[in-house]
Amino acid sequence: MKKESKKKLVKIRLPKKKNARLIDIAKRVGVGISTVSRVLNGTPGSIKVTEKTRKKILDIATELGYASHHIPAKHHKGVRSIMVISHDPGEIFYQKIISSIERTLRSKGYACYFSYTEADPDQANELIDVMGERFTTGCVIFQKGKEIFTKENKLKLENLGIPCVVVDRHPLPCPSFVSTVELDHEQAGYDVASHLLHLGHSNFAFLSIPNPSSSCIERRKGVEKCLVEAGLKLDPKLVAAITPEARFQFLDAFNSWRAKGKKFPTAIIAVHDQMGYAALNVLENMGLSIPKDVSIAGFDDRVEMVPWGLDNVRIPLTSIRQPIDAIGIATGNELVSRIRNPERTPEHIRLKGELMVRNSTTNPKIYSK
Repeated sequence: MKKESKKKLVKIRLPKKKNARLIDIAKRVGVGISTVSRVLNGTPGSIKVTEKTRKKILDIATELGYASHHIPAKHHKGVRSIMVISHDPGEIFYQKIISSIERTLRSKGYACYFSYTEADPDQANELIDVMGERFTTGCVIFQKGKEIFTKENKLKLENLGIPCVVVDRHPLPCPSFVSTVELDHEQAGYDVASHLLHLGHSNFAFLSIPNPSSSCIERRKGVEKCLVEAGLKLDPKLVAAITPEARFQFLDAFNSWRAKGKKFPTAIIAVHDQMGYAALNVLENMGLSIPKDVSIAGFDDRVEMVPWGLDNVRIPLTSIRQPIDAIGIATGNELVSRIRNPERTPEHIRLKGELMVRNSTTNPKIYSK
């Protein structure tokens, strides 16, 4: 029987086409970048250029391959597509905010498409390329760490010349071309500490995370500001950076706090609810009663973040509720405003949360053991 010869596959690498930028089009036409942006990204009412200039911009954009499949040969009406980039499609909290953003943008005539980075800088890099190829009008960004704003990605995103709004966790330092919309985290920290002070607490602990995000940093800042105004200070020895899934880290911190000669804190503020529910679980297993022995409060009001498979929440956390709908509306409005006014300075919008007082906080009891 004749053997069938194996075919050898040869991979051919085609040269990567360089994405045209607004500045490239502006140089060819002989106008400013803002003029090009108005024609390509704006609505008809905002395009205050002559028909001759408008046509030239569209022709050059098509010639340079600037998402030519999105640019009609005649009567350009403005591209109205928004990319929403998130790090995780599974978190209910972000799904709710994204739904609010999408509703707001849709009501203004913009269509959204969604992509996910999985917190991977390389995936983020590819998505930035996709935005250039698809001639995206603007983008909304949710980031977990620094995956979007690595040095390379930040430069590529800036060169696209499209409005960007970062939601919830802003990069540090924040690029000048980026708008931000989020909870007023510092005020939230202040409000939680104020609530516990009014209950009579004076011995505080704070649970943070390793490599804290901008929101975590600002929440702690708000807590410390409130305590200082009350004549108190957050003891650095009662501040722990913990991975929420690591029970042993909680045990190490709590055992050190109640070591001989130390007064165990009567109030613990967790940097987010996942941390708060994890702490509550560990403290109860140590024999402490919540809130009789220790009051615990958190942030975000995210019951879905309860760890370790708890079937129900026996003691719901006092927490700051995020203004989800307001964040989505403000994000959509800020993005559209920048699309229609390319020279407008990016804004940094902070929204007040709502303190939800529940059964995890009460008046302090002197605890010693």
